[in-house]
Amino acid sequence: MFSFLKKEAGEDGQRSRLWIIFGIAAIGILLVLIGGSLGRTEGDDEPAADPPAEEALLSYQSYLEGRIRGLCESVSGVSNVHVIVTLAGGFESVYATEWEESGEKYVILGSGSSAEALLLSHASPQIIGIGIVCTGGSNASIRRELTSLLCAALDLSSTRIYVTERGG
Repeated sequence: MFSFLKKEAGEDGQRSRLWIIFGIAAIGILLVLIGGSLGRTEGDDEPAADPPAEEALLSYQSYLEGRIRGLCESVSGVSNVHVIVTLAGGFESVYATEWEESGEKYVILGSGSSAEALLLSHASPQIIGIGIVCTGGSNASIRRELTSLLCAALDLSSTRIYVTERGG
C-alpha cells in the first residue's frame, strides 16, 4: 500500500519513514482541529445564533419591559421603575400536520419551488420571570399590588415576580 515506507536503507531509511508517519499524523490532527472549529465564534462552544431571530427576541423583550414599566408606574406610590423580563426559548412557528401511514407530515401548499408548509401561528416565548426595582418597592402593600397586577395581566405565578425597593 505505502511502497515508499518499505525502503530498506538501514537506519536512515527507518528515520525517514518515521518522519513521514509523524508528518501524516500531524496533518490528520490539524485537519480534525480545524474541521471541529468551523462555524464557531471565537471563545464560544456553540454555533452563532441567527442574528435576525436574536434581534426579534431582544425587541420583544424590550417591548414587554416597556409595557410592564408603564403598568407599574400607573400604580399609586410607585415611580422610577426598572424592569427585567426573562424569556424561555424563542419564537416558534406552528405548522399544520396530518397523519399518514408513514407517520406525521406537514401539510404542504403549492408545488415545485413554490411549495410551503401551512403556517398556523407564531408562538411568542414564555415569560419565566420578572424583576422590578422601583421607588415604593419596600412597601409590602405596593409589592402585593404589583405582584397581583402582573399575575392577572400576564397569567403568571406570583413566584415568578419579584419586586424590591430602588437604591439611592
